[in-house]
Amino acid sequence: MSLQPEIGFVPAWTQADRLRKAREVTGLTAAEFGREIGISRQSVGAAERGDAEPKRTTLMAWAMRSGVSLKWLETGEAPSPGGGDGASKKWAPRDSNPEPTD
Repeated sequence: MSLQPEIGFVPAWTQADRLRKAREVTGLTAAEFGREIGISRQSVGAAERGDAEPKRTTLMAWAMRSGVSLKWLETGEAPSPGGGDGASKKWAPRDSNPEPTD
């Protein structure tokens, strides 16, 4: 029996894992990170252990401060390249010459 994972294996990370990894990318301690996003060190720790589910506003601040995608923090899905979740297809292109036509 081999303990080596199969090629192409992607571990399933919980939201708590993703939150911890996002904070670690910043190089900040839990206390420093919490201070910057407006929550306590205990709240950061509880979220990273999976003991508490953070509010969406906290997730938004976490994503903004760490530079990771909110979608990834919430779902574990990586955003699609060049447009996140397809938002670029929701809007009509803007006219480069907004002068009136009359």
